[in-house]
Amino acid sequence: MKIIKGINNFSALKSKGPVVVAIGTFDGVHSAHKRIIKKAVSIAKKIKGKSVVLTFYPHPMRITNPGKSPALLNSIEHRVALIAELNPDICLIVDFKKSFAGMSPEDFINKVLLGCLNVSHVVIGSNFNFGKNKSGNTKLLKKAAQKSGFKVDALESVKSSGRIISSSFIRNLIEKGRLYEAGKLLGRKFSVLGTVVRGDSRGKVLGYPTANIDPHQEALPPNGVYAIRAKIENKWYGGMLNIGRRPTFYAYTQKLFIEANIFNFDKYLYGQTIELFFIKKIRNEKKFASAQLLKKQLQKDSLRAKIILKSYSIKA
Repeated sequence: MKIIKGINNFSALKSKGPVVVAIGTFDGVHSAHKRIIKKAVSIAKKIKGKSVVLTFYPHPMRITNPGKSPALLNSIEHRVALIAELNPDICLIVDFKKSFAGMSPEDFINKVLLGCLNVSHVVIGSNFNFGKNKSGNTKLLKKAAQKSGFKVDALESVKSSGRIISSSFIRNLIEKGRLYEAGKLLGRKFSVLGTVVRGDSRGKVLGYPTANIDPHQEALPPNGVYAIRAKIENKWYGGMLNIGRRPTFYAYTQKLFIEANIFNFDKYLYGQTIELFFIKKIRNEKKFASAQLLKKQLQKDSLRAKIILKSYSIKA
């Protein structure tokens, strides 16, 4: 998959043959998003064209309504990696600025879809809105398509247990700790992608060295200890993870810490990006009267995590 940043850079590519575009922010790249992208890929193959996933960065609400902008399920890097797994030819990342947000629906169609992309086919969700103040919808797009000669597939919403699958619904499940349900809607185990940063080495002193994670995303599960699978340089490891505020060592802190103890692993990780898959929660975070009591609990947590992980394949 080729990654292109900026619509004008796509124009410069001068893509030959029909262009089939799947459009959306695709935060989370969940099951309903995958259906849209797979449809575009399938159509492009049938008509021997190029499949393009057009996504936006930053999230449109960061520009149009920053006060109500949601906690993101993925960083843009993670989103692009998940899109790549669906095998489109191109991922086009549009810089969502105020000028872009202020574009009328007609200008979006004429300048972007026709002028820059020269689309033959557009695939969207049926609730797709576009243009200034979300004034454009599927009806308007289909009407323009008839006039201009391209096709539109507006796929109906996907439901699970009677609820429409959406990024906001999945975000709510994650924040409530309902990770199994969130994973079903995502179409994969819930994971956190992050960079390993230096900590205060307390885990090492306790005999449980941890990788301290600076997460790339914002939607996180409740505080506590979890059994995890870690994907590091395309290899899989078991482990346990604590997400919380270290109450045993800090009387009060606003800072949230994510610390992963990865089993049978002692390589240098600082500065690397790793992915941590949440398998099952072991317990809530709690304050211990001493470091020694915490160490005893960590021994129990480690044993519990290893028992849990025996029930799961190495690939999360």
